[in-house]
Amino acid sequence: MANETKTNPETPEKPEVQETPTTHELAKIIGPEAWDFLQKYGTTILVSAGLAIAVALGWGAWQNHKLGQVERAERLLSGQPMPEEKLGAGITIQRLQMIVDRYPKTPSAPLALLALAAQFYSQGQYEPARTAYLKFEQLYPQHFFTPAAELGRAQCAEAAMMTDAALAGYEKFITAHADYYLVPQAVFGKARCLEMRGALDNARITYEDFLAKNPQSPWEGQVKNALQLLDMKKRALAKGQPVTGQAPGVPAVIMAPPPAGAPQPAPSK
Repeated sequence: MANETKTNPETPEKPEVQETPTTHELAKIIGPEAWDFLQKYGTTILVSAGLAIAVALGWGAWQNHKLGQVERAERLLSGQPMPEEKLGAGITIQRLQMIVDRYPKTPSAPLALLALAAQFYSQGQYEPARTAYLKFEQLYPQHFFTPAAELGRAQCAEAAMMTDAALAGYEKFITAHADYYLVPQAVFGKARCLEMRGALDNARITYEDFLAKNPQSPWEGQVKNALQLLDMKKRALAKGQPVTGQAPGVPAVIMAPPPAGAPQPAPSK
């Protein structure tokens, strides 16, 4: 009869060995930022591999929290219904203000702040709009759309009939941001301000100079329309008649793309 191997029921089974992550594995778990921190301060802070794993888990939870903030901010900016916030569909001042206040470090925050300024502007609230544009410049000085906020402040001054301040703002913008895609809007703003000051000939020269420097400009139609209105105004004034033609209205500056053929804005870094 073959010998049978007997198992001692009193001998407990050995538990599986839990392997401690290697240095390379731990670095992958917690990401480069946390790993750099641990390499620099690990000997002071960490007393065991177990604590290192706890830090890794805590860092992961924090990263998930950041990701959750980004997603919520994106949902707010998209205009999707958000029942948990008692918000219906649509982009409102309330939504934009929530992004700016709650999620200031997310990628959506600067865009929401610009959109908030534009909403104020479109409602005729020029001082809140100007304040929002200024806040954007202060919070995001290196953002691609920072010049757009600067232009927005000039437009607010123009809309509020602060013509001298608006003209100075437009001229400063044209000089400081010669290659920026919104320069045509600054040029047109300058021409409008000259027109409001009664300098119709200088306004005409501003428009004509733009056409001469940009013969294939997608803004050609708008400029020619403005020139026609200037001519009508000049003839009416010469005859002592009331002026009926007005310059095109000022659009609120936001991240709207330029017309076909104009330089496209580069993504922010």
